[in-house]
Amino acid sequence: MSHVIIRPARVIVAALAAALLLAGCGGPSRVGAAAIVGDQRIPVSQVESWSTVTMNEQPTLKEKLREQGQLGELGRRLAGFAVRQQLVRRVAEKEQLSVDEQQVTARIKAQGGVRRATEGTILNSRNFRASVRSRLLLAELGRKYVDRLSITIDYTQATSRADAQRKAQRMARGPREAAELIAADRAAGTATGTGKRMQAMENPRMALNTPLFGAEPGTVLAFRGSKQRSAGQWMIALVRERATTSQASAETGQLGDRAMLAFGRRLLGLTAQRADVRLSPRYGAWDPIQLTAVPEEGQTTGFRIGGHALST
Repeated sequence: MSHVIIRPARVIVAALAAALLLAGCGGPSRVGAAAIVGDQRIPVSQVESWSTVTMNEQPTLKEKLREQGQLGELGRRLAGFAVRQQLVRRVAEKEQLSVDEQQVTARIKAQGGVRRATEGTILNSRNFRASVRSRLLLAELGRKYVDRLSITIDYTQATSRADAQRKAQRMARGPREAAELIAADRAAGTATGTGKRMQAMENPRMALNTPLFGAEPGTVLAFRGSKQRSAGQWMIALVRERATTSQASAETGQLGDRAMLAFGRRLLGLTAQRADVRLSPRYGAWDPIQLTAVPEEGQTTGFRIGGHALST
Protein backbone atom coordinates (compact mmCIF):
# COMPACT_ATOMS: atom_id res chain seq x y z
CA MET A 1 0.00 0.00 0.00
CA SER A 2 2.92 2.34 0.60
CA HIS A 3 3.54 2.94 -3.08
CA VAL A 4 -0.07 4.07 -3.49
CA ILE A 5 0.49 6.73 -0.82
CA ILE A 6 3.88 7.92 -2.03
CA ARG A 7 2.88 8.56 -5.63
CA PRO A 8 0.09 11.07 -4.86
CA ALA A 9 2.43 12.81 -2.43
CA ARG A 10 4.99 13.24 -5.19
CA VAL A 11 2.31 14.52 -7.54
CA ILE A 12 1.13 17.02 -4.94
CA VAL A 13 4.68 18.27 -4.28
CA ALA A 14 5.34 18.62 -8.01
CA ALA A 15 2.06 20.45 -8.51
CA LEU A 16 2.82 22.84 -5.67
CA ALA A 17 6.28 23.54 -7.06
CA ALA A 18 4.84 24.25 -10.50
CA ALA A 19 2.18 26.49 -9.00
CA LEU A 20 4.83 28.54 -7.22
CA LEU A 21 6.84 28.94 -10.40
CA LEU A 22 3.80 30.07 -12.34
CA ALA A 23 2.61 32.37 -9.59
CA GLY A 24 5.17 35.05 -10.26
CA CYS A 25 8.31 35.40 -8.22
CA GLY A 26 7.61 32.30 -6.10
CA GLY A 27 7.04 31.93 -2.36
CA PRO A 28 3.81 32.37 -0.40
CA SER A 29 4.03 36.17 -0.15
CA ARG A 30 4.93 36.53 -3.83
CA VAL A 31 2.02 34.74 -5.44
CA GLY A 32 0.52 37.03 -8.07
CA ALA A 33 3.44 39.46 -7.84
CA ALA A 34 4.79 41.22 -10.91
CA ALA A 35 7.87 42.15 -8.91
CA ILE A 36 9.27 42.33 -5.41
CA VAL A 37 11.13 45.47 -4.36
CA GLY A 38 12.61 44.98 -0.92
CA ASP A 39 9.65 44.13 1.28
CA GLN A 40 7.15 45.65 -1.15
CA ARG A 41 5.06 43.58 -3.55
CA ILE A 42 3.88 44.94 -6.90
CA PRO A 43 0.82 42.91 -7.96
CA VAL A 44 0.33 41.62 -11.48
CA SER A 45 -3.17 43.12 -11.33
CA GLN A 46 -1.68 46.62 -11.15
CA VAL A 47 0.41 46.10 -14.28
CA GLU A 48 -2.50 44.53 -16.14
CA SER A 49 -4.81 47.36 -15.12
CA TRP A 50 -2.36 49.98 -16.40
CA SER A 51 -1.95 48.02 -19.63
CA THR A 52 -5.72 47.94 -20.17
CA VAL A 53 -6.07 51.68 -19.56
CA THR A 54 -3.20 52.50 -21.92
CA MET A 55 -4.66 50.40 -24.73
CA ASN A 56 -8.14 51.85 -24.20
CA GLU A 57 -6.84 55.41 -24.26
CA GLN A 58 -4.50 54.78 -27.19
CA PRO A 59 -6.12 52.42 -29.71
CA THR A 60 -3.51 53.38 -32.31
CA LEU A 61 -0.72 52.17 -30.03
CA LYS A 62 -2.61 48.97 -29.34
CA GLU A 63 -3.00 48.28 -33.06
CA LYS A 64 0.66 49.05 -33.72
CA LEU A 65 1.80 46.65 -31.00
CA ARG A 66 -0.55 43.97 -32.30
CA GLU A 67 0.82 44.31 -35.85
CA GLN A 68 4.35 43.96 -34.52
CA GLY A 69 3.42 41.03 -32.31
CA GLN A 70 4.55 42.98 -29.25
CA LEU A 71 1.47 43.30 -27.08
CA GLY A 72 3.44 41.61 -24.31
CA GLU A 73 6.07 44.33 -24.52
CA LEU A 74 3.61 46.84 -23.10
CA GLY A 75 3.17 44.80 -19.93
CA ARG A 76 6.92 44.31 -19.60
CA ARG A 77 7.65 48.01 -19.90
CA LEU A 78 4.89 48.86 -17.45
CA ALA A 79 6.29 46.32 -15.00
CA GLY A 80 9.65 48.04 -15.24
CA PHE A 81 7.96 51.40 -14.75
CA ALA A 82 6.16 50.10 -11.65
CA VAL A 83 9.46 48.92 -10.16
CA ARG A 84 11.09 52.30 -10.77
CA GLN A 85 8.14 54.07 -9.18
CA GLN A 86 8.57 51.95 -6.07
CA LEU A 87 12.31 52.65 -6.05
CA VAL A 88 11.71 56.40 -6.29
CA ARG A 89 9.32 56.24 -3.34
CA ARG A 90 11.94 54.40 -1.31
CA VAL A 91 14.74 56.81 -2.07
CA ALA A 92 12.52 59.87 -1.57
CA GLU A 93 11.60 58.64 1.89
CA LYS A 94 15.20 57.81 2.80
CA GLU A 95 16.60 61.09 1.49
CA GLN A 96 13.62 63.17 2.69
CA LEU A 97 12.91 64.50 -0.79
CA SER A 98 9.65 66.16 -1.73
CA VAL A 99 8.12 68.21 -4.53
CA ASP A 100 5.26 70.68 -4.56
CA GLU A 101 2.13 69.23 -6.18
CA GLN A 102 1.57 72.60 -7.86
CA GLN A 103 4.92 72.08 -9.55
CA VAL A 104 3.73 68.68 -10.78
CA THR A 105 0.55 70.26 -12.15
CA ALA A 106 2.53 73.01 -13.86
CA ARG A 107 4.78 70.46 -15.56
CA ILE A 108 1.78 68.54 -16.86
CA LYS A 109 0.18 71.72 -18.22
CA ALA A 110 3.46 72.69 -19.88
CA GLN A 111 3.34 69.38 -21.77
CA GLY A 112 -0.16 70.09 -23.06
CA GLY A 113 -2.07 68.05 -20.50
CA VAL A 114 -2.14 64.35 -19.73
CA ARG A 115 -3.70 63.09 -22.97
CA ARG A 116 -1.30 64.96 -25.22
CA ALA A 117 1.74 64.10 -23.09
CA THR A 118 0.97 60.38 -22.97
CA GLU A 119 0.20 59.98 -26.68
CA GLY A 120 2.44 57.31 -28.16
CA THR A 121 3.88 56.32 -24.77
CA ILE A 122 3.17 53.46 -22.36
CA LEU A 123 1.75 55.89 -19.80
CA ASN A 124 -1.89 56.82 -19.24
CA SER A 125 -4.21 59.03 -17.23
CA ARG A 126 -3.80 56.85 -14.14
CA ASN A 127 -0.03 56.89 -13.83
CA PHE A 128 1.24 59.93 -15.72
CA ARG A 129 1.05 62.31 -12.77
CA ALA A 130 3.05 59.87 -10.65
CA SER A 131 5.60 59.67 -13.46
CA VAL A 132 6.03 63.44 -13.53
CA ARG A 133 6.36 63.53 -9.76
CA SER A 134 9.03 60.83 -9.89
CA ARG A 135 11.05 62.72 -12.49
CA LEU A 136 11.02 65.81 -10.31
CA LEU A 137 12.10 63.78 -7.29
CA LEU A 138 14.93 62.16 -9.23
CA ALA A 139 16.13 65.58 -10.37
CA GLU A 140 16.19 66.63 -6.71
CA LEU A 141 18.16 63.51 -5.86
CA GLY A 142 20.68 64.29 -8.56
CA ARG A 143 20.95 67.90 -7.44
CA LYS A 144 21.55 66.81 -3.85
CA TYR A 145 24.58 64.66 -4.67
CA VAL A 146 26.11 65.83 -7.94
CA ASP A 147 28.66 68.11 -6.24
CA ARG A 148 29.17 65.95 -3.15
CA LEU A 149 29.72 62.44 -4.46
CA SER A 150 32.97 60.77 -5.48
CA ILE A 151 33.98 57.19 -6.24
CA THR A 152 37.22 55.25 -6.57
CA ILE A 153 37.37 52.39 -9.07
CA ASP A 154 39.64 49.75 -10.53
CA TYR A 155 38.78 48.90 -14.12
CA THR A 156 39.58 47.03 -17.28
CA GLN A 157 37.88 46.54 -20.63
CA ALA A 158 36.50 43.83 -22.89
CA THR A 159 35.39 43.64 -26.50
CA SER A 160 32.39 41.31 -26.13
CA ARG A 161 29.54 40.64 -23.75
CA ALA A 162 30.78 37.14 -22.98
CA ASP A 163 34.29 38.39 -22.19
CA ALA A 164 32.88 41.21 -20.06
CA GLN A 165 30.80 38.75 -18.05
CA ARG A 166 33.77 36.45 -17.56
CA LYS A 167 35.98 39.30 -16.37
CA ALA A 168 33.26 40.68 -14.08
CA GLN A 169 32.80 37.30 -12.45
CA ARG A 170 36.53 36.93 -11.93
CA MET A 171 36.91 40.45 -10.55
CA ALA A 172 34.07 39.77 -8.10
CA ARG A 173 35.94 36.83 -6.55
CA GLY A 174 38.09 39.15 -4.48
CA PRO A 175 40.98 41.66 -4.48
CA ARG A 176 43.65 39.15 -5.53
CA GLU A 177 41.71 37.94 -8.57
CA ALA A 178 40.85 41.52 -9.51
CA ALA A 179 44.49 42.62 -9.27
CA GLU A 180 45.70 39.64 -11.31
CA LEU A 181 43.07 40.26 -14.00
CA ILE A 182 43.95 43.93 -14.33
CA ALA A 183 47.70 43.19 -14.38
CA ALA A 184 47.26 40.59 -17.12
CA ASP A 185 45.07 42.91 -19.19
CA ARG A 186 47.51 45.78 -18.79
CA ALA A 187 50.38 43.57 -19.93
CA ALA A 188 48.31 42.60 -22.97
CA GLY A 189 47.81 46.25 -23.91
CA THR A 190 44.25 46.70 -22.65
CA ALA A 191 43.38 50.07 -21.14
CA THR A 192 43.13 49.55 -17.37
CA GLY A 193 43.28 51.57 -14.19
CA THR A 194 43.54 51.17 -10.43
CA GLY A 195 42.57 53.57 -7.69
CA LYS A 196 41.01 56.02 -10.15
CA ARG A 197 39.04 58.63 -8.21
CA MET A 198 36.22 60.50 -9.90
CA GLN A 199 33.97 63.28 -8.65
CA ALA A 200 30.54 63.40 -10.23
CA MET A 201 30.62 67.14 -10.85
CA GLU A 202 33.99 66.95 -12.59
CA ASN A 203 33.12 63.87 -14.63
CA PRO A 204 29.58 64.51 -15.94
CA ARG A 205 29.93 62.07 -18.84
CA MET A 206 30.68 59.18 -16.50
CA ALA A 207 28.17 60.37 -13.89
CA LEU A 208 25.26 60.75 -16.31
CA ASN A 209 25.96 57.91 -18.74
CA THR A 210 27.25 55.04 -16.62
CA PRO A 211 26.04 53.18 -13.50
CA LEU A 212 29.30 53.75 -11.61
CA PHE A 213 28.03 56.34 -9.11
CA GLY A 214 24.94 54.28 -8.23
CA ALA A 215 26.56 51.20 -6.71
CA GLU A 216 27.65 49.94 -3.31
CA PRO A 217 31.39 49.73 -2.57
CA GLY A 218 32.55 46.24 -3.49
CA THR A 219 30.21 46.05 -6.48
CA VAL A 220 31.51 44.95 -9.87
CA LEU A 221 29.80 46.53 -12.88
CA ALA A 222 30.14 45.60 -16.53
CA PHE A 223 28.52 47.71 -19.23
CA ARG A 224 28.96 48.79 -22.83
CA GLY A 225 30.54 52.14 -23.69
CA SER A 226 27.96 54.81 -24.45
CA LYS A 227 29.94 56.97 -26.89
CA GLN A 228 30.53 56.12 -30.54
CA ARG A 229 34.28 55.81 -30.04
CA SER A 230 33.76 53.25 -27.26
CA ALA A 231 30.55 51.62 -28.54
CA GLY A 232 32.28 48.28 -29.12
CA GLN A 233 34.03 48.31 -25.77
CA TRP A 234 32.81 47.05 -22.43
CA MET A 235 33.99 48.54 -19.16
CA ILE A 236 34.38 46.27 -16.15
CA ALA A 237 34.82 48.20 -12.93
CA LEU A 238 35.14 47.44 -9.24
CA VAL A 239 33.77 50.28 -7.10
CA ARG A 240 36.31 50.41 -4.28
CA GLU A 241 35.02 53.49 -2.47
CA ARG A 242 31.97 55.73 -2.57
CA ALA A 243 32.22 58.92 -0.53
CA THR A 244 29.91 61.85 0.13
CA THR A 245 31.09 65.20 1.45
CA SER A 246 28.93 67.07 3.93
CA GLN A 247 28.98 70.43 2.17
CA ALA A 248 27.68 71.21 -1.28
CA SER A 249 29.24 73.72 -3.65
CA ALA A 250 27.47 76.46 -5.56
CA GLU A 251 28.51 75.12 -8.97
CA THR A 252 25.56 72.89 -9.84
CA GLY A 253 23.93 75.63 -11.90
CA GLN A 254 26.12 74.73 -14.88
CA LEU A 255 24.22 71.44 -15.16
CA GLY A 256 20.56 71.80 -16.11
CA ASP A 257 17.44 69.97 -15.00
CA ARG A 258 17.87 67.23 -17.62
CA ALA A 259 21.34 66.48 -16.35
CA MET A 260 20.08 66.37 -12.77
CA LEU A 261 17.33 63.96 -13.81
CA ALA A 262 19.81 61.74 -15.65
CA PHE A 263 22.14 61.67 -12.65
CA GLY A 264 19.25 60.97 -10.28
CA ARG A 265 18.24 58.00 -12.43
CA ARG A 266 21.79 56.65 -12.22
CA LEU A 267 21.81 57.06 -8.45
CA LEU A 268 18.59 55.04 -8.31
CA GLY A 269 20.73 52.00 -9.14
CA LEU A 270 21.99 52.02 -5.56
CA THR A 271 18.43 51.85 -4.22
CA ALA A 272 17.62 49.02 -6.63
CA GLN A 273 20.71 47.12 -5.54
CA ARG A 274 19.87 47.48 -1.86
CA ALA A 275 16.24 46.51 -2.45
CA ASP A 276 17.22 43.36 -4.39
CA VAL A 277 14.65 43.78 -7.17
CA ARG A 278 13.10 40.51 -8.32
CA LEU A 279 10.96 40.49 -11.45
CA SER A 280 8.41 37.82 -12.26
CA PRO A 281 9.52 35.64 -15.20
CA ARG A 282 6.26 36.48 -16.96
CA TYR A 283 7.70 39.95 -17.59
CA GLY A 284 11.22 38.80 -18.49
CA ALA A 285 14.35 39.77 -16.58
CA TRP A 286 15.45 42.80 -14.59
CA ASP A 287 18.23 44.86 -16.19
CA PRO A 288 20.40 46.06 -13.26
CA ILE A 289 22.19 48.64 -15.41
CA GLN A 290 19.32 50.46 -17.13
CA LEU A 291 16.82 49.61 -14.35
CA THR A 292 14.15 48.24 -16.62
CA ALA A 293 12.58 44.96 -17.70
CA VAL A 294 13.96 43.11 -20.73
CA PRO A 295 12.68 39.96 -22.46
CA GLU A 296 15.43 37.68 -21.10
CA GLU A 297 18.71 37.65 -19.17
CA GLY A 298 20.78 37.66 -22.34
CA GLN A 299 19.33 41.05 -23.32
CA THR A 300 20.37 43.03 -20.25
CA THR A 301 22.72 45.92 -20.95
CA GLY A 302 25.33 44.64 -18.53
CA PHE A 303 26.04 42.99 -15.21
CA ARG A 304 26.01 44.07 -11.58
CA ILE A 305 27.65 41.70 -9.11
CA GLY A 306 27.05 43.25 -5.76
CA GLY A 307 28.93 44.07 -2.77
CA HIS A 308 31.54 41.42 -1.95
CA ALA A 309 34.54 41.99 -4.21
CA LEU A 310 36.50 43.79 -1.47
CA SER A 311 36.44 40.73 0.78
CA THR A 312 39.54 38.57 0.94
